[in-house]
Amino acid sequence: MVEFSGLRAGFGKKEILHGIDLAVKKKKITAIIGQSGCGKTTLLKTVNRILEDEGGYIQGKITVDGQDIMKISKEELRKRVGIVFQQPIAFPYSIEKNLTYVLKYHYNLSKEELKKRCEECLREARLYDEVKEQMSMSAAKLSGGQKQRLAIARSLCVNPELMLLDEPCSALDMKNTMAIEEMLLELKEQYTIVIVTHNLAQAQRTADDIVFMNQGKVLEITEKNQFFSEPSSELAKEQVQYM
Repeated sequence: MVEFSGLRAGFGKKEILHGIDLAVKKKKITAIIGQSGCGKTTLLKTVNRILEDEGGYIQGKITVDGQDIMKISKEELRKRVGIVFQQPIAFPYSIEKNLTYVLKYHYNLSKEELKKRCEECLREARLYDEVKEQMSMSAAKLSGGQKQRLAIARSLCVNPELMLLDEPCSALDMKNTMAIEEMLLELKEQYTIVIVTHNLAQAQRTADDIVFMNQGKVLEITEKNQFFSEPSSELAKEQVQYM
């Protein structure tokens, strides 16, 4: 689904990712873990080329379903690859317009079709039952956990092939964290998901595969149960030991 070959990325003379080779499996949850500053978020930002918008560079090759991302327009790429960041972004509109804004940009839908798609995405994000009577309310009034699920619903509007989530639960309480984790386990039936998390327990609960990074390199790529029972690198063993 997504393959990285000899990926190097960074800013100016500072290289952050040093020759990443990695294949992400389709319709699985892949958790990228590692210590702060190891390059996890930078790796996510290469996939839909946000890193370039921030002034960074990307070298090597990344393919999505066999297509080189450099040969896909950014608009098309970002339709196929959704990303949700650590701090949820709610547009300064109503809950409904947060979704219809995206839908109208990409599609020519009737009012009925827009309403139906909004409901579908909010249901997928486990938010609909909480907001169905408040669709005209400003999204700014939602709680942090609700805003995060709204951001996920907004990404789902365009039926992405791949969902990237960067520490989506780091600022949330346990209730919202569990809601998002349960949602991700359901969504993987339709989407390929990559989640960056510092929470090893969360990776153990949700992931199928683990990518363990350190200092801009991938140290391990392995199935979840194997990683948590028999990590191969000493650094991973230390982290798993203190879970």
